[in-house]
Amino acid sequence: MKKILISIFIILVLAACGKEKEQEVQVKEKPRSVRYIVAEDKTSEFQRVFAGNIISETESNLSFRVSGTIIKKYAKLGDYVKKGQVLAELDNEDYKLEAENATAQYESSKAKLAEADAQMKSANASLINSKNEYARIEKLYLDDNVSKSQFDSSRADRDVTESQLAQFEAYKKSAQSNLKASEMQLAQSKLKLSYTKLIAPENGFITSEEKEKNETVSSGTPVYKISLGEKLQTETFIPETMISFIKNGQEVTVEVSALHGKVYEGEIKEIGTSSEGYGNTFPVKIELLEKDEKIKPGMSSKISFDLGQDSDARMLIPISALDQNPAGEKYVYSVEKIKDGVGSAVKSLVTIGEITSEGVEVLSGINSGDYIITSGVTQITEGQEVSISLKEEN
Repeated sequence: MKKILISIFIILVLAACGKEKEQEVQVKEKPRSVRYIVAEDKTSEFQRVFAGNIISETESNLSFRVSGTIIKKYAKLGDYVKKGQVLAELDNEDYKLEAENATAQYESSKAKLAEADAQMKSANASLINSKNEYARIEKLYLDDNVSKSQFDSSRADRDVTESQLAQFEAYKKSAQSNLKASEMQLAQSKLKLSYTKLIAPENGFITSEEKEKNETVSSGTPVYKISLGEKLQTETFIPETMISFIKNGQEVTVEVSALHGKVYEGEIKEIGTSSEGYGNTFPVKIELLEKDEKIKPGMSSKISFDLGQDSDARMLIPISALDQNPAGEKYVYSVEKIKDGVGSAVKSLVTIGEITSEGVEVLSGINSGDYIITSGVTQITEGQEVSISLKEEN
């Protein structure tokens, strides 16, 4: 019986040990999967981004050429308008009345000229008759067939008709002058009437509204500002230390913030020759090579300039790979003792240099070829097993 009890005790002990080992296997965690890069020395592109604003090739003030009260406005800020499109109108009643009076005066002058012309033709016919009659009487008088009083009367009639003809000729010339003046007055009044409509001189965008409906304006007072031309540009200002790196014709990319960061191709068209008045920067204009009616003057932009490459190779890592301890020391985790895609995380203190758009420059602490963990650094501990299946492009 004693032997049986001992056997049962041994069996229970062995069973308990087996259960503990099974639990240990269950508790053991799988290696943490991490993203990584392979550190390497490389040259980096020298790229800079500058803020700018969309502008047009030409911007002009639009104004009425006559004074009056604005009664209609058809265009508003941001509208795209076409050449010949009516943008606004003035109250034209006074100008219509002036044109109607000028028309009446013109018609009156035409009638007076026609009357003068008819009178002159009649006087000319009378002169011809009186001259013929005088020639007949003169011949008879020389032959003593008519009296001197008859001869003198015929000559007087001839002289009167000559004088009347001269008067009608002068009247006709005056009528012609009056007709020409009234014709010019009519044309001018019609022109003034047409000026009560503000017309777009070219295709473009309305960039500003200077006056509102029911306002009284004088001739030449700006009502709209319009950007003219089909092509748009963006303008920025480049520091004097970098202006030598860019040139006309150079291609750039332009990001338009208002259009959800959409990027367009651009080309440098103008580089300022002086920084005077620009705070040691030079104005640079870039023409957008793509047409998009959604882009409007005044929108903000970001222009990326490729200024070549740095001459010296350096090691760059993503900023996400970097962390610091309470003492402010920067560190990264590298993966060592890699076997079958699994290795151990090793903390390495690093000295960093410049922070660029491509990453953080590492001056010391890691070597080319090191496997650097780039994500979840704050969740990693020294010596932890990690799986390096997710490589990032460096």
